[in-house]
Amino acid sequence: MRSLVAISMLASLVACGGDGGGGDGDGGVIDAPPGARPHPLYPALDLDTLPGSGGGAIGPYQPPRLPTTTRSVAITTVGAQAARDVAAACATAGTAVTVPDSAGRLGTLDLGNVDDCDLSLGAAVVIDLLYLGHLPGPTRAPSHRIRVRGGQLGAVMVDPQSSDLVLDGVVLNSGVVPPAQRVSVAIYLIGDRSVADGYVARFAVINSIIRMVATEPDGAGNRDGAAYLADGARDVFFANNNIVTAGNRNSWGFRLSGADNALFVDNTVRVSFHKMIRMNDGPVDYVYVKGGTWMREATLTAGGLAINDSWAQLGDLGTDQVYLHDPTVWLASSEPVVFGASPGPGQAGKRWEARRIAWHARSAAVVSDAHLQGLADTCAASATCDYGFGTHRYTYDPALTLPTTAWRDLPTIALDDPDQQPIAP
Repeated sequence: MRSLVAISMLASLVACGGDGGGGDGDGGVIDAPPGARPHPLYPALDLDTLPGSGGGAIGPYQPPRLPTTTRSVAITTVGAQAARDVAAACATAGTAVTVPDSAGRLGTLDLGNVDDCDLSLGAAVVIDLLYLGHLPGPTRAPSHRIRVRGGQLGAVMVDPQSSDLVLDGVVLNSGVVPPAQRVSVAIYLIGDRSVADGYVARFAVINSIIRMVATEPDGAGNRDGAAYLADGARDVFFANNNIVTAGNRNSWGFRLSGADNALFVDNTVRVSFHKMIRMNDGPVDYVYVKGGTWMREATLTAGGLAINDSWAQLGDLGTDQVYLHDPTVWLASSEPVVFGASPGPGQAGKRWEARRIAWHARSAAVVSDAHLQGLADTCAASATCDYGFGTHRYTYDPALTLPTTAWRDLPTIALDDPDQQPIAP
């Protein structure tokens, strides 16, 4: 079995650089309404209402295709043998696999060269690392149309050239493994820019928890615990999830290292440090944030530096068609918020649009229309930085604390507060 420590080191190298029923704690969140062309995984989103052209240069956003199954297999073994039996069952295309609670801890589960596998895990089933599109070796083994429902996962990795992958009602909790084995990022979609199709396509996480527990500190006191890192992934969808990051360095919510068509709808996200969504390392084309609650803690770096991030671009490789509509945002830091596009020439002809953000901050020095106007004034001359002045709502409280009852109702998870998930000693 591969060591999760090695996986953690790999991810670190690449990455370096209450139950409120969907509320925001003050009733201000605006969820996506049902519509005429509902998303097949999340009907509250009407795909006909996607802003702009509904997608980037590759075309409109495409939902993942679910597996088609023609046979069923129930796993009766436990532990590592159960993991081998799951992989063997999924090797036959069109298989629905049920893994009961009695299977216990499976360790690492590789699913490679798999087509049309529908995997249902008991709530007590633990998989330390789920590696999709991959076989031991290591061997890239593209896989398509896999759905995983239920269970507890320590981390998820996906090799490039795999597609149509869905996590539904899972608890992705890095705390299920001991401290030395905790990875620096919960979900890592690997890219390979040496081949034309070297990306993960049509990936979705819905009705789930991502809960990070920070990695052990390095010699300088740095600790990581980010939710999502993807290199060039296409048609990515996160909806109705409760997400918590941890640490004081690489602890962002989502890092888009190049992306096409990334949608974030009706999520509750609490970020300990770094950006809510970080865009850099490659061109980003079409990002849609709709509704939900986004919180940023006031965590300092190991050296004591205070930074207050939200949604922002780093570098100057281009971010286009970035739409931020109707989220509720809570900022615990007193520092001015980092927001928006790069001022560099790479933004020429590209567009950001923000509308109806409900900002909660300690003072107007943190965020205000005047602050956002100042950021817009630095944009490239031919870029569109439409930050929505006059559409936002600002609530200031010098004693602001982040809400603890903002967690969304998750239909298949009994305890939908990420902070209450177990932590291995």
